[in-house]
Amino acid sequence: MGDLIVEELKKGCGLYRPNYKQNIFSVIPTAMSLLGVEPGRPTLLSNRMVKRCLEEAYCFDVDKVVCIVADSVDVRQLPLFEKLYEAWCLLGEPVLSSVFPTVTSSAIVSIHSGLPPERHGIVGHKVWFQQLGTVVDTLKMASIRAPSMDRLVKSGVDVRVLLLENCLYRMIEGTGVAHVEIMPSSIARTGLSHILGAEDVTVEFENLVDAFSTLRSVLDKYVGRKTLINVYFDLTDAISHKYGPLSEEYRLTAHHVEEVFLHFLKHSGNDDKVAFMFFSDHGQEEVSEEKTVKVSEDEAEVVLQYLRSPPGRSGRVIHFYVKDGKEDDVRRWVEEKVGENGLLMSFDDVCKFFSLKPKGKLRGEVRSRMGDFVLVMNAGAELKFQRKEEKEKLIEEKWRGSHGSMILNELLVPLVAARADILKGLLGLGK
Repeated sequence: MGDLIVEELKKGCGLYRPNYKQNIFSVIPTAMSLLGVEPGRPTLLSNRMVKRCLEEAYCFDVDKVVCIVADSVDVRQLPLFEKLYEAWCLLGEPVLSSVFPTVTSSAIVSIHSGLPPERHGIVGHKVWFQQLGTVVDTLKMASIRAPSMDRLVKSGVDVRVLLLENCLYRMIEGTGVAHVEIMPSSIARTGLSHILGAEDVTVEFENLVDAFSTLRSVLDKYVGRKTLINVYFDLTDAISHKYGPLSEEYRLTAHHVEEVFLHFLKHSGNDDKVAFMFFSDHGQEEVSEEKTVKVSEDEAEVVLQYLRSPPGRSGRVIHFYVKDGKEDDVRRWVEEKVGENGLLMSFDDVCKFFSLKPKGKLRGEVRSRMGDFVLVMNAGAELKFQRKEEKEKLIEEKWRGSHGSMILNELLVPLVAARADILKGLLGLGK
């Protein structure tokens, strides 16, 4: 995998800072540039290595770009997609960095806004929003106190006000370029999707076969017209969480994704006019039972007395909203409970260590969301708040994968980008 594109916070700590010059949030702006649209955001074309990969794969002379976002596919997992992995190796093995934290809420909004989380404002999965006075589950767009899907929207809240900067797609208006989003029906026009600025151009699908059949219909409809098409699916993430990122179940899922995609590609036309950019929002880490820090309700009550609200969570990252004067108490509680399984940082340290650059006047707003202290778990570790009375389940589920932190498995994702005819050749499909 060539040179490492991210830097370790300090030697041997295992946590890395994101690379903003080779990032997932630059993929769609790059696609827009390939179609002749000025995105007003950084693109990957300023990166010589990535630009060369795109040039050699003939991505520049096209009238359609299809961005395929497969949730939770990191560089270590890509070999389970056997043919795509071979193609990636032949295409120069381009790698992208995810963002901090490496969770779907933050990363997907970054992908669609062309900005890192500290700029667009969705800085985690479950984080505090002072406009609403509560911790919000940003995937569901609901308070954690009333967690049903779209509760905020149904209560009349325009959740787009949570964005600190607008998404990308206004730049397409008036250019003549068509724009289509293809999303699972369970996600489209609900929850997080409300703030992506693309509800009017969203098409739903029921499963992966339906997704690529829908993609074929969209390509057929817009023959001869420049078109940006974004396809998102989360099957890979769900399986990785439940069974583990390198499990047999994940391998079977990867095989299914690849089989359906290759079938679609084999029967597609206009090969010299369509470029594909396959990438992911983040990777995933295997969670170790030995490194899982379990917090009882009684133990949680101790730290809650030092906080202004319940802590937020972004997978393997915990957000603490601390009362004035209680900083040392929170530090002591975390150090005693978590020890070497995680690193507790102040907001200023988070910005310094992970090279976050919130805009000056918005720094206070970003801090109010991200937290006064942020706990970043180390490799294999997770913090789990337990409940006293949980109903016994018919089958006990043990979730084996997680993400949110900044180890290499979570941070580095592959980019497979090529014009359709080139990709077919690399995948052994012929012309």
